[in-house]
Amino acid sequence: MRYFVICCSLLLLGLDMNSAGAELPTPKPVNIRPASDEGLRAMRGFQVAKDLQVNLVAAEPLLANPVAFDIDEKGRFYVVESHRLHKGVMDIRGHMNWLDEELASQSTEDMRAMFQRYKVPGLKDYSDRVRLLFDEDGDGKADRATVFADGFNDAVDGLAAGVMARNGKVWLTNIPHLWLLEDRDNDGRAEIKQKLASGFGVRVGFLGHDLHGLRMGPDGRVYFSVGDRAASVTTREGRKLHTPEYGTIYRCEPDGSNLEIFHSGLRNPQELAFDAHGNLFTGDNNSDGGDPARWVHAVEGGDSGWRIGWQFIERSPWTNRRGPWLDERMCFPDGQAAHRIPPIANIGNGPSGLTYYPGTGLGDAYNNTFLMCDFRGGPANSGVHTIRMQPNGAHFKVESTGRLIWRVLVTDVEFGYDGHVYISDWVNGWGMPGKGRIYRISNPTVAQTNAPSVQELFQKGFDKINNNGLVNLLAHGDMRVRQAAQFELVKRGAAADLGAAAKKGRGLPALHATWGLGQLARAGRNQDAHLIPLLNYVDVEIRANAAKMLGDAKSVSARSGLIEQLSDANPRVRAQAAIALGKLPGDDHLNPLLVMIRANADKDPIERHAAVMALANLDPRHCADLSRDKSPAVRLAGLLALRRQGHPSVARFLNDSQPDIVLEAARAIADEHIEAAMPTLAKLATNAKLTKPVMRRALNANFRTSNANALAAVAANATQAALARAEALNMLAGWANPSGRDRVTGLWRPFGKRDGEAAARALAPRLGNILNGGAPVDVRLQALAAVSKLRIQSSGGLLLGLVKDAKEDGRVRVEALNALGALNDVRLGEAVVLASKDGNGRLRQAATRLAGKVKDAMPRLKAALEKGSLGEQQAALTALGDLENNAADTLLAVWLKNAAEGKVAGELHLELLEAGAKRKNAAVVANLKALRSKQPDPTKEPFNPAAFAEALEGGDATRGRTLFYESLTLQCARCHRVGGQGGEVGPALDAVGHQPRLHLLESMVNPNAKVTQGFETTMLDLKEGGNVAGIVKDDASDSISLIGADGMILKVAKTNIASRKRGVSSMPPGLHLTIPRRDLRDLVEFLSSLKANSKN
Repeated sequence: MRYFVICCSLLLLGLDMNSAGAELPTPKPVNIRPASDEGLRAMRGFQVAKDLQVNLVAAEPLLANPVAFDIDEKGRFYVVESHRLHKGVMDIRGHMNWLDEELASQSTEDMRAMFQRYKVPGLKDYSDRVRLLFDEDGDGKADRATVFADGFNDAVDGLAAGVMARNGKVWLTNIPHLWLLEDRDNDGRAEIKQKLASGFGVRVGFLGHDLHGLRMGPDGRVYFSVGDRAASVTTREGRKLHTPEYGTIYRCEPDGSNLEIFHSGLRNPQELAFDAHGNLFTGDNNSDGGDPARWVHAVEGGDSGWRIGWQFIERSPWTNRRGPWLDERMCFPDGQAAHRIPPIANIGNGPSGLTYYPGTGLGDAYNNTFLMCDFRGGPANSGVHTIRMQPNGAHFKVESTGRLIWRVLVTDVEFGYDGHVYISDWVNGWGMPGKGRIYRISNPTVAQTNAPSVQELFQKGFDKINNNGLVNLLAHGDMRVRQAAQFELVKRGAAADLGAAAKKGRGLPALHATWGLGQLARAGRNQDAHLIPLLNYVDVEIRANAAKMLGDAKSVSARSGLIEQLSDANPRVRAQAAIALGKLPGDDHLNPLLVMIRANADKDPIERHAAVMALANLDPRHCADLSRDKSPAVRLAGLLALRRQGHPSVARFLNDSQPDIVLEAARAIADEHIEAAMPTLAKLATNAKLTKPVMRRALNANFRTSNANALAAVAANATQAALARAEALNMLAGWANPSGRDRVTGLWRPFGKRDGEAAARALAPRLGNILNGGAPVDVRLQALAAVSKLRIQSSGGLLLGLVKDAKEDGRVRVEALNALGALNDVRLGEAVVLASKDGNGRLRQAATRLAGKVKDAMPRLKAALEKGSLGEQQAALTALGDLENNAADTLLAVWLKNAAEGKVAGELHLELLEAGAKRKNAAVVANLKALRSKQPDPTKEPFNPAAFAEALEGGDATRGRTLFYESLTLQCARCHRVGGQGGEVGPALDAVGHQPRLHLLESMVNPNAKVTQGFETTMLDLKEGGNVAGIVKDDASDSISLIGADGMILKVAKTNIASRKRGVSSMPPGLHLTIPRRDLRDLVEFLSSLKANSKN
């Protein structure tokens, strides 16, 4: 995936492959589908950019389940194959009972210990592997494959997700290790397997959020990334890089030394790519919560703001899914929190592979173009984006986007030395298809005119070229050739030649020479004489990169020149100078730095970030003193520097006159958990004029510092916002057993159990004011929930009054009745009698559920079953299941018998089955068995609707909506949109309610039965000869209309079709086997309510 020549000797570490120290079992054989013509057929459905053509290079069984690949100088493909997906590598969404331990995990060994506690089977059964593909006859198609490396089947291994092959060395990223592999005897299999770094992956996380992104940087360092499975790494030099809460981009020397963090706060940056000027970019995945994917400019020391806790924040009075990540627009280019590097744009849905056009092969139209794979689970709307950038101050903006190829489920994209671009195809779905393809995309008129020289150079090697020849190659049109020449000059220590090239002062040759001098300087060979003069050169890129190289080399002699650069006319130069100064000792750059900050006035976020990097290296007292500066930009920069230092002096900024600065101070204290500053933040909660983000954090500070009285005061204060009052009450309700997950960040911040009486004492005297004082309904509902949780027994009279009040909001009356039940209050019987006769159906239903707690339960439940509404009947059956007496058994047995005979409405079957399953009475057990015998085995195919009869009707649409949008197990909104919210992998569902319920259920439990038009790939063999492929637009009785690769509609008469092969749905099968029937029923109810322009 990326070209380079190693600039220093690789240390052979010879570490044991198994980090646990025990012998690993031989991996089981993997499942690979046999050869077929599917790969060729699929090409007919591809949409390809103008002037380009596609050819199949390799397919199963030569490879399967390709995640990433690279191409070496000999044209061989190193393909990373996944075989541990759900077979050794799990997804936390399938084990949500582990979540607290998952978030608490701080290391790979913590994760291993969790697996051992839960006795997880099969963790060592399968291994991911690297396959090596050969084209031995030179026809452009692979004809042989070997397993280059496997044996990655430790309990904490995988998924393997990144590979980089150069000059006989192969780097592999596979949690928990960065590996170096070598095949020294040229038999196509690596004998040398060495760990260069370990400790990546501290949690189970989401599938695919792994160690990946290998790329050689222009500075001769290896860059790579980890998703929010995160890491805790001890470097070879003994430094601790502890980043257990977010994804990170790292860099190190090729031998693994000097590992350091480059950019952090990412969710899943699967691939990395540098442009021709050394700027690093990545695509970061969305969280499937309504947030978009992000196109990110990764900068040294940058933070993109993602934290693993955002993923699991659930709906509460104060927030929706993902908490501040969405509420405070942290995932968008505008409206950014100041501590973050804002994304450049929101592009794609599932960014995966990424590369940059090296300058030869496709033609000038692709100069300055990134290619980014968009993996969406199915080929219909997946493919490769083209992205062109242009500078925007020290940051960037998108100039244009397009598509290189579409309708193929791409995982990776790379350029070969032959002038062609290659892609890997997962084929279909989220699971392992046992298939995989490599395709070549070429421009037949361009590739042959300028690519042979590139291929020839790499095949012959750069070590045979003299220094003058190498210097000349610094001006080559291909970035890979320039870099190879640079690295070879560095390897030779050719400082004079590099210095002479740099002195020319303009263009890419001088830039590569500057980088080469920086490599030598970083290795301890002082290059000040060459680099310092470059600080004053005309070319902006030379000035900026000279500053960067001098900072990396920690050149004290460059201090004065770097300080002068703080007033450079170009923001990129100023930014690099500030970052460089932050690496040097001393503080004499403080005043010039402040001048730069004032001039920027927060206009350029990269320049502000660079200034903060420089400030954060100073004594915290300097930063704290900036709280008195007249410039808001200076005050903000001082605050952000203190945030990076984790210093409590950040609390000084809570009193700032600028609301934005107060917000950033609150974010710093709460989000970074600066504990010593929490009490100061907590005091802000008395101010009813606080913005929502500040109040959110002030309330949480009171919760964390155990100030129940302050929260109760907010709850009772009519001048406070309703949401703030509701949130304060919600906090009081959870006082005694607080979650270890922080209420703002979702991160694991446990503080133990507390005395619930403290919260009850604080709230009790204020309840009358809240419940009878005209508070908004949502506030009163939260107050009633707190009464139940805190067992405030003195509230019984208030509660009964609410139940009796026919003018009161129905939801309040229901919750008041439920609270009486939770308290087992003496007034409950009276309340149930009143409620069961009320005109409000929801209230009657609640009374039915509570009937088992009062006298004369059986007559009430029997009456509800005979005369009540559907909701009351369902509630009665549920209550019967919890009543342990003979009369309940008798009544249940009768209803079960009637249901088996088809005499009970289908809407009640689920409650009957659930209630019957709780009883041991012989008649109930027998009748339950008889009812179940009427249902086919749901695990057997083909789909039989009778197996799911109880899930067809009677569900709760409101709960179904919550499941659709918020369930981490189901993740419906990951792929489907309703009302403009959700993913684009599958069809929009706004009008799906017009379909029969049986169709809705079948679509979930047997998604391949009928794929929605527009998402079904079909290949047709024609009787007249040939074949066609495309996306089905219309399937009529006499013809099929396909949208072809060119976007045109092709209508084919069914009488002319010899055979039809249909692609499978990207929706995973087996949903009905993993979720409760109640959830399935509620989803059906929700989906059946979606009828185009309805309120849903």
